[in-house]
Amino acid sequence: MRKLTGMFALAVAASTAAAQGGAMGGMKMDETKKVTQVGPLPTGWMERLDRPNLKAEDLNFTTMGSGLHVTTGPAAIFWNPANTASGTYAISAQFGVRSMPQHDAYGLIWGGTDLSGDKESYAYFIVYGDGSFTVKHRAGANSARVGGDVHEVVPKTDNAAINKAPDNGGVSNALEVRLGTDSVRFFANGKQVGAVDAKNPMMPNAGVYGFRVNHNIDVHVGGFGKK
Repeated sequence: MRKLTGMFALAVAASTAAAQGGAMGGMKMDETKKVTQVGPLPTGWMERLDRPNLKAEDLNFTTMGSGLHVTTGPAAIFWNPANTASGTYAISAQFGVRSMPQHDAYGLIWGGTDLSGDKESYAYFIVYGDGSFTVKHRAGANSARVGGDVHEVVPKTDNAAINKAPDNGGVSNALEVRLGTDSVRFFANGKQVGAVDAKNPMMPNAGVYGFRVNHNIDVHVGGFGKK
């Protein structure tokens, strides 16, 4: 059975529409495609949609070969409660995108707690089809804004290490987050693209790790794990 609830996030006064996990503020959003779930969810995995008014059946999340495959539909996060970490560690995955809008994004989440409840909290590092990235944090109880308020930790920034996707075309990026005692560092295709002080309260160290896929993206996730 699917496990999901509406996603709500930390209400931060400085948040703007540009700080949300989807497209940039002021940009006209694509209509969310309706995708049909084919087969069972990967064993042990769960998902949570950003928007409580949309249905989990409108995205497809399956096992494919030795990896996982997601086709959205609605933007969502994906995790297995058994995947937890704390201390000094790294999480990584290879994202092989078949198609996506350039203004949307996918990436890794970590430090997750209560991901299916009202007190959900997690940090995330995502890359956009246009070759930029951002780091954000979501947390808290119900928010008045659909999709929740988001705290932006690293603003959306272009970086040459991130492979760009042609509009609605395919691209591949290997992403990694390394959590240390002094900093949290972010890598794309083996090159560091950013870093945040590990003492930043928006960078939780302990919790569940997983990944995020924004709306209307078809992506294969391989090599996902912790080291």
